[in-house]
Amino acid sequence: MSFEEITKKSYCPFAKPSKMGPGITIRTDDVENELTRHREIIADFFRTASERSLDGMIITFEEPTLGITLDALTDLTRRFYTTLTRMFSSVYIPDDPQPDERWYAMIEGEMTFLVSFAPCYPETSPRYTYGDQRTYFLLQPASTFVRNAKFIDRQRTGIQRAFAAVGKPYDAELANLENDIFKAVMPMDPVGDHIAWWLPEGSSTAREQQDRLVHAGL
Repeated sequence: MSFEEITKKSYCPFAKPSKMGPGITIRTDDVENELTRHREIIADFFRTASERSLDGMIITFEEPTLGITLDALTDLTRRFYTTLTRMFSSVYIPDDPQPDERWYAMIEGEMTFLVSFAPCYPETSPRYTYGDQRTYFLLQPASTFVRNAKFIDRQRTGIQRAFAAVGKPYDAELANLENDIFKAVMPMDPVGDHIAWWLPEGSSTAREQQDRLVHAGL
């Protein structure tokens, strides 16, 4: 299985014809050091994505333990974004993000969207990897959504219905949030609690913020 094969199985018509930039492979669990070595590839992708009409780039994590559970994926996401803050001065992680605020990681002048696919997700999830034990991070530049806005708007309801019809519903409210930080780790259930990946695992602050989000219905 490869990400291309996973994409072919997707029920999103926007995914199949996407034009991808060069991919990156992280071969060990030393995410920070390996990712840093690929800084220029990431920078060049976002620097040129708009003029080259590129829709995304894939980062493949080959170490199975990095995405084998939702907690592991949450930790990987935190490590990934933390490393980006060291690689790019334009990327930051807010201390106390709110769902009604607007936040995206900014790389080379492009707002960046992250969609993860990992072995922890069940067959009923749109993020299912069909038995592939690798974890994939799809990084998308905002320019792809601007370029394809009319097509996406026409297909939005149909895409949601297509996923639901095959038992892979997703949380449309979550997908439409302006604050991308809340969408970086998708919950297991179609409509689930937001996952506060930006806080250290097990910290009292993390538990308090997660409780606050749950009580707010988010």
